[in-house]
Amino acid sequence: MERFDEGLRCQDVHAGLRNVDPNSGGLTKLADTQLIGMAGSLAALIRGQEVIDDAQALRAVAAEQLDVNQYAFDQVLDALAEIGFVEGLQRSSGKTTRFTENVPYYDDLYARLGAAWRDRRPSELEEQMVLLVDHLSDAPTPADELASEAGLDTAALPDLLAVGESAELVKRIQLPDGDVLYSPFFGFENPEVIAELVRDHGPDQLAEAFAAVRGEQGLPIGDAQPLLQDAIGRGLLLAPAVERPDGTLQPFASLPYTLDRELLRGRKPVLEKALAVLACLRCGQHFGGATSLPAAALVDVIDKLLDPNRGFLRPHGSHARQYRLMHSAGLLAFDADLLPGGNWVTPRFIDTEDNREALKIARDLITHGEQLSGRVGDEDARKALALGQPFTAPMQTMNRTRAKAPVSVKQWQSVIDSALGRGRVR
Repeated sequence: MERFDEGLRCQDVHAGLRNVDPNSGGLTKLADTQLIGMAGSLAALIRGQEVIDDAQALRAVAAEQLDVNQYAFDQVLDALAEIGFVEGLQRSSGKTTRFTENVPYYDDLYARLGAAWRDRRPSELEEQMVLLVDHLSDAPTPADELASEAGLDTAALPDLLAVGESAELVKRIQLPDGDVLYSPFFGFENPEVIAELVRDHGPDQLAEAFAAVRGEQGLPIGDAQPLLQDAIGRGLLLAPAVERPDGTLQPFASLPYTLDRELLRGRKPVLEKALAVLACLRCGQHFGGATSLPAAALVDVIDKLLDPNRGFLRPHGSHARQYRLMHSAGLLAFDADLLPGGNWVTPRFIDTEDNREALKIARDLITHGEQLSGRVGDEDARKALALGQPFTAPMQTMNRTRAKAPVSVKQWQSVIDSALGRGRVR
């Protein structure tokens, strides 16, 4: 595995283990993976804060909002310091009081977290767990083929699955011919359809087809991909369609993989907008003829739209057709041609918070195959913190049912204000 993927999966494992009682003895073998996962979550939360003047207030916020264990807080900061994401740690009476952050953008963040995980010499169980989560991020897999396909130790697999399923990192579908395992982070609206696809097409074909979509989010689907056509027809895969130059409607399949469950529920319109962006750009890439978009230029188009000093695309004879789906989704307005007397449209980005998020998700899907920004809800956490509101991050379920020490609204607001540099805890 690449270091980038290892860093990413450490955070996934931490996200899942937040559903497990932290006092479980079995988790000790996953300590380094949890630590790096917590480091990733904390890094995402403090990125851009520059100076943390009240680290103890941040400790409370991180424990409450991101399940960064308060007893591991200093150790997590030490790990971040070793990576170079924080510096100038000041401590008094054994407690961290102040530091500065130097957290990079996400691309670099996960590769360096992965390298730090390797440097800690993770246990065999940790390596196996990261391999398991990474393998299931590609496609559902028959249980009896999991060990050989993912390179896992067959003898260790039962214990591995016991932890993975209790942490909700792994889901199981029972079939007459054997169980199929998949990741709950996939954006399946109807996961039981997986069983029908396995039965009708076979597990190998399913894995191959899903890997193709994960390899190119927004994959154009045609007659040569009967399984994917079937998956779209049964509602398992999302595939918005764009009109090609010959007038036919072309579906483009995507397979979102995200830790943010809200993108699959309350904020699903944002995800649907992101997939509309993918479909429009892939149409320009594969069916643009002489003026087709090079693959490397897809992200450039998104960056032009996100640029507050630009925010539009130069007119082209195909834009009204190619970007009609984004226009209908409220992402673009069609302004008049920039040239006097011209009759083409000028796509202009409608700059709203949801539309920006949709473009960023589309950019992540093109670049990495899955969402990176805000994958643990850090953006929502910051907003909630700024408003002094409670926040439940993705994947938090079971542990939220356990009783917590009561804190008054006034006391909690004081902690938040201090963590954000707006005063001291009183």
